[in-house]
Amino acid sequence: ENASAGTLVIRDTFVATLRHYFLLGMVEDRLGLEGSFLTMRGKSLSKDMHRVSMWRKGVAQEREPKKKAKLTISQSWSLGLNLISAFFYCMNYYIVEPSSTSYVKALGAQDSVSGALIGMMPLAAMISAVVYSIWSNRSFRQPFIMSSLLMVAGNLVYGYALKPQKLWLALLGRFMTGLGGPKCIVRRYMADTTPLSIRTSVNAAFGMAVAVGSALGPATAIILNKFDFVMDIPYLGDIEVNGMTGPGFFMATIWFMFFLVVVATFGEPDRAGLEEQKQLEKEKEQTTPMIDRSPSKALSVGSASVATKQDIIVRIENTPSKLADEFSVKSDNDTPHRKSSREDDLTTLFSGEAESLRGDETTVHSFMLRQKSTTDKVREYLELLTLPVRLCLGLLFAKTFTIEALVSCTSALTRNRYSWDIPQVGTLGCINGLLVVPLSIFVGWLSMFHQDRALMVGLVSVGAFGMFLLIDVSDLISTPTQIGFNEGHLLAVHPSRYVTGYFLTYCSIQAFEGVIGSALSKVIPTALASGTLNSGLLATLVDTMGRTCGDFFIALMGSISLRQLMNLLFIPSFCILLLCLVFIRRNYDALAV
Repeated sequence: ENASAGTLVIRDTFVATLRHYFLLGMVEDRLGLEGSFLTMRGKSLSKDMHRVSMWRKGVAQEREPKKKAKLTISQSWSLGLNLISAFFYCMNYYIVEPSSTSYVKALGAQDSVSGALIGMMPLAAMISAVVYSIWSNRSFRQPFIMSSLLMVAGNLVYGYALKPQKLWLALLGRFMTGLGGPKCIVRRYMADTTPLSIRTSVNAAFGMAVAVGSALGPATAIILNKFDFVMDIPYLGDIEVNGMTGPGFFMATIWFMFFLVVVATFGEPDRAGLEEQKQLEKEKEQTTPMIDRSPSKALSVGSASVATKQDIIVRIENTPSKLADEFSVKSDNDTPHRKSSREDDLTTLFSGEAESLRGDETTVHSFMLRQKSTTDKVREYLELLTLPVRLCLGLLFAKTFTIEALVSCTSALTRNRYSWDIPQVGTLGCINGLLVVPLSIFVGWLSMFHQDRALMVGLVSVGAFGMFLLIDVSDLISTPTQIGFNEGHLLAVHPSRYVTGYFLTYCSIQAFEGVIGSALSKVIPTALASGTLNSGLLATLVDTMGRTCGDFFIALMGSISLRQLMNLLFIPSFCILLLCLVFIRRNYDALAV
């Protein structure tokens, strides 16, 4: 009491002070300011030493490296099947790109329709992603099998469209192929089943599978272009297999074999990764307040203050009748009593067991969520989309839009500008895809020394420079020819400059996807890791929406002018990349992960 009143007491001696600094050493700014240490400081040397030893033990445990989790053989096989499906999907997506212009012309349409032909696949994938997200809440095997069957059927319809000369059949085939797109399932599988310690490595493997599939798709199209024969199939008649229909029949065969393997070997996995992530969030939240006491806000997890019983009572009294009917408040002891079986939630919250449940979102958050209207649930869900999450999703959309505008227009653009055919277009796509692999490895190595936000700035800057090289200033001045380009003009984009800009843009922006995925996984709340509207669905919807918009943007710009297609596509794409740089720099602190 004397010490608290400012009076000098015997314990505040020179010896006690020396003992204090002897025990703490250089950790004065941490342990010396803890309340539990200050309250008993100087009372007992043995207690002081015990407190310091316990503190140092905790620090040692924090610094002790965690053992890297290992997957069993069955888990590795199931994960491998998911990555293979992502590889086949990207291969299936890009295998039709070199021949798309030739195919739509053979079906009686204009060159610009090739963009719509490619774009039907991501459009359908955006729709099916919602279904697969709901389905994968209870099963991975069933949607995986259905995905494979749709891929088989869609590719067969795409290849068959040449016989009746029906464009709508080719579009339907691509749409069915998109409905079978398994990327949402694969992303959800990786997030729910892989341990956190190997999550980055698994995502890197996913990026590699996507890159290799994107490279082998055009390469396979080059090989299939050398085949030209007719098959006599019962009930269907003569079916022509060539460079235009070959991709459909080839991928249908691949997916059918994959379907048999999945049926025979793929089983339902344990969602250990999701449980580990939830447990980690609980441990992090144990030292933080759990409920916001502000009357203007509903019960929220991880807020800056702790609610009292009276706060809960007031909110219950002000809740809709459906929720209020479950409670009756006694004025004599100020204690809420619930009529329903959920009484244990609040009892546990204010009992001694609350400390062990601190940070558990299911105790209070899930209870209140069950009582809210649809509008409230949507509002709460949107609140989970924090600024860093929205920024990462916006960057992902910009990335897919610019990549799609660059890649999917290659066949139509180079055919009318440089008179390229399937072999040249396929070679360009193959080399690009192969270059992404070592670049992704290099970016992964750089991520060990630099933050994601710094890598974002560098990769987007390189991509913007490459896109600038693809802008043909000479076409803005004059266009004396209806086809081709202003050959010999100093400012014209000749083939070598096109290839250079294409390489720089494609490789840097494609590697940018891995950095976005890494940043998104670090900033997204774990509340979005489960349920239907999960992070995997969000990423898939944004990705496929970007691809769809890019493909139909090509079709729109091509209908305006094939001669000016390069500038009509790449000037807006260049502006989008510049905006990405601006948003990254303006929100640089928010991306500090």
